[in-house]
Amino acid sequence: MLAYGQLMTRAESRRLQAARDRLQQLATELTPSGFISSGSVVRRFMTCGKPNCRCHADPPQLHGPYWQLNQATGSRTSTRHLSEPQARLYQEWIANRRRLSKTLKEMERVSQRAAEILLEEADATTSAAPARANGNALLESRTLRPTRPLAEALAQACELLQPLAEAAQEWLEAKSEQDRELISETRASLEEALKDASALRETMLRAARLLATSASAT
Repeated sequence: MLAYGQLMTRAESRRLQAARDRLQQLATELTPSGFISSGSVVRRFMTCGKPNCRCHADPPQLHGPYWQLNQATGSRTSTRHLSEPQARLYQEWIANRRRLSKTLKEMERVSQRAAEILLEEADATTSAAPARANGNALLESRTLRPTRPLAEALAQACELLQPLAEAAQEWLEAKSEQDRELISETRASLEEALKDASALRETMLRAARLLATSASAT
């Protein structure tokens, strides 16, 4: 089974999960509720060969009903005459088969929608692998030299990040506990902490630039 990576968007992940849920629901409908049979049952009314019979009157009073089962066997169609009780049984069995066939077709449509997402994910993962490998190789081929500006930038980023991380953690815990009042309070604290995010962003960008410049090829 393909693991989900960061390449899959949240919308795609939700659609894929919806497809899985629908497929599982449809699978419960595949349990046969009785015997099944292919073919179709036809009820027919007929005339006979007697010219003075009521079936030739105006209006005609046809003979019947007569029941017959039509089933395809390869390129041929076989016909079997049935009594009315037999016809009722075959109608039930044929209905069971059609219900299962309808469910299978719906499962195939759901699977096709999921396949489109998974196939795109597989291609994206494959194409991203060489880039990740090259990036890892580049990082492994370099060593970082500590400098005073880099250390200062990292320390400042940590100082700015700590209250923001604490506020975010409190909000996540409130969400997990589903405490609406606490969620509202911690959300307000997180929003207040995020007001200083611009300073954190600039500090982290500066630290990232210093990290890049401190890397030297070995």
